[in-house]
Amino acid sequence: MNEESATVYRQLGVEPIVNCGSSRSVYGNSVPSDAVREAMDGASRHYVILEELGEAAGRRLAALTGAEWGMITAGSATGLALGAAACVAANDPLRMLRLPGAFGAEERVVLVPKGQRFAYDQGLRLVGAKIVEVEDVAALTSALAAHNVVTILVLAERDAGASLTFEQILPHARARNIPILVDAASDALESPEIWTARGADLVVYSVSKLMRGPAASGLLLGREALVRAAWYNGPPHHSFGRVMKIGKEQIVGALAAVEQWFAHDHAAERRLWRQRLDTVRDRLQPINALRLDFDTLAGGIPRLRVDWSECRPGLTFAELQAALLSRRPRILIDDYGGSETSSMINPFALSDDDVRLVAEALFEALSAERPPNPEGAANACDVGGEWRVEIAFATGPAVHSLHLRRQGDALSGRHVTPYGDGEAEGTMTAGGFDLQVFHMVEGSFVSFRFVAETCTPDRLSGFVELGAAGSHTKGPTTLRQFGKVPFSAERP
Repeated sequence: MNEESATVYRQLGVEPIVNCGSSRSVYGNSVPSDAVREAMDGASRHYVILEELGEAAGRRLAALTGAEWGMITAGSATGLALGAAACVAANDPLRMLRLPGAFGAEERVVLVPKGQRFAYDQGLRLVGAKIVEVEDVAALTSALAAHNVVTILVLAERDAGASLTFEQILPHARARNIPILVDAASDALESPEIWTARGADLVVYSVSKLMRGPAASGLLLGREALVRAAWYNGPPHHSFGRVMKIGKEQIVGALAAVEQWFAHDHAAERRLWRQRLDTVRDRLQPINALRLDFDTLAGGIPRLRVDWSECRPGLTFAELQAALLSRRPRILIDDYGGSETSSMINPFALSDDDVRLVAEALFEALSAERPPNPEGAANACDVGGEWRVEIAFATGPAVHSLHLRRQGDALSGRHVTPYGDGEAEGTMTAGGFDLQVFHMVEGSFVSFRFVAETCTPDRLSGFVELGAAGSHTKGPTTLRQFGKVPFSAERP
């Protein structure tokens, strides 16, 4: 860790981390390369007409990727929103300025292959579209006949082996002149760009992650007329996407990152990543019953799975994460791809010095003697039955209810809200209980974790930990991302 540059965070009371996770937005994406920082610094020293810069960026991205045209967006999720806006409103200002409102009685539906919903498809719903899942070709043709379909969204990382693939969708979309929008944000960009070469109309990539570009930058590539329409629907224009602003520095920095990406020796970097993971594995191997296995992510990034379920079965991921974050320097392990008793070590953000720190910290944490659990016996309170619950949200309390069943120290039941019910499971604790509830909202798991700190036969109080996650990002990091709010409950 560069101690000098870390000062800017420490002056704010924020301690940087050694990142064993990945280039996730919640960890600050990636660290830009020197070339990207220099490009952004140069861009910051001059004024420029954004229309001219956008035109130049479009031409350069076309030359680099083989797509007809391209634009830099404020992250890949913005690319989805502006791509959807182009599909709905084109470059017609009478429609553009009405987004996300309705155009009379006109319906807006986005079709998505079943199993490909994800957190960022909210970008498409921003334009007022409803997302409908289709499982196979028969369902696709039926939905195309029944709805006004504005685009079909494909999640690149789940296309292989899907029950409805891109190749099956393509002829039906072409026959009806319906654009296909591909989210390839997590994939490695190739030249020529593979999805538009196969027939996609629009494709989105992240620049801030694998390409180590500015922290909020992405690409929208594809058919020139549609990408230009997306540009007009976005900043600096006074239209739907004006709030998705991106500056001249980010545009120039992102272009520099794409240039660097295509000039980079990826094979050499992959070998270096594996060597760094070997350092961690070799240090941890003496720990009896610790499981160590490798796998590979998109972009060729190897990961080391550290599974302590046999050697430290009582140690949870959250406890190990907290212990490593309490060290100096702070070390962060990620729950992406892991479990309650395992984590995946990703070398993308680690230097040689970082790797040695990580290896030693993990060895100490996983081989140290752990004190017995001091919590004591579970609360004996009978919490079974119905509870009227008030949750203190920012605009005032919301009234929900809990219907609980206690069997020994196990707790189950139902969480009833104005928007639907969720199944609840948990355990009694010394102070009260810890209860996990999941609701499904637009393809995402919405989490309510009720922690009762005061528990009597007639009254409960504590906090609710709030979050949401897609099926592939379901873990402590995302399930607590919306913070905590107080709750209280009493018998009705």
